[in-house]
Amino acid sequence: MGIPDRNRDRREHSVRMNMTARTLTAAGETRLAGASVTRVGFGAARLTAGDGWGAPQDPASARNLLLAAVDAGYDYIDTADALGPGISEQLIGEALGNRDDVLVATKVGMLRPAPDAWGVLGLPDYLRQQIRLSLQRLQRDRIDLLYLHRIDPDYPLADQLGALQEARDRGDVGAIGVSEPTAAQLEQVIAVEPGLAAVQSLYNPVARRNTAVASRARELGIPFVAYWPLVGRGLRAEDKERLFAEFRSIGERIDLTPHQLSLAWIFTTQPHSLAVAGSRSIGHLVQNLVAAGVELDGCLVAEISQAVERVLGGVPFDPRFPEEER
Repeated sequence: MGIPDRNRDRREHSVRMNMTARTLTAAGETRLAGASVTRVGFGAARLTAGDGWGAPQDPASARNLLLAAVDAGYDYIDTADALGPGISEQLIGEALGNRDDVLVATKVGMLRPAPDAWGVLGLPDYLRQQIRLSLQRLQRDRIDLLYLHRIDPDYPLADQLGALQEARDRGDVGAIGVSEPTAAQLEQVIAVEPGLAAVQSLYNPVARRNTAVASRARELGIPFVAYWPLVGRGLRAEDKERLFAEFRSIGERIDLTPHQLSLAWIFTTQPHSLAVAGSRSIGHLVQNLVAAGVELDGCLVAEISQAVERVLGGVPFDPRFPEEER
């Protein structure tokens, strides 16, 4: 009797689970950086040990999860050099290498000096260095989509974007995006980079401060990518429990989980949008992918907004609160 191939069995299981997901996401595709991709991207922070910091105890399992996700239909992978730092990119490179059937996006311009600390550094030479390192870790000839992770007020925007434009001009980068700009900053970015390929910002049914940015991106014909779309982090446990009870009540009527409902709300309120969501569970990844092809009617959108207001009122969304393990 041969030795069982657990990796193969895992991938075959994920493919069987996702036959429905593949059918539904055929209608849930959009264009990003010149490619047609599903509207739910694989958020790669969960490839690290936790909260985007450190190496996982079992790197092989992390790589297998990524491969299973790609087999299931994920064709857009989203990461950053600050995740790990460098660990997420490294694992993606080891698992996928230079495959051309998956769009890989990463980001440069943030620092990670400690597990609970983030910083911003837009020094052009630093950005140039990080682009080189990202290419090496990802084991790719070209980064399909490279974001300026944050705009650093201490350096001219034209110099920060210029480092990314140089990389694009020499063929190391395919397209340029920007993460978390203000509405005013987005206009400044467009003036420097008229071919901006994507805007990525925090956005979900509870966190809507970037609505104006998302709407402006739509006016400009630029894809908007929502991160933290599942409301998994940002609320106190008791507030989230109450909100998800409301979401379950709404979602059960149309056979959607609270997380699927959140994704569908994003895609309905911002029709040009995508979302990046991660998990350490292939089952949860499958559920998220199904939501790519769902559009809610106006009554349900209003009902979700009313539930948020009724449960939370003026309670702020704060990503510093712990995220549930999924």
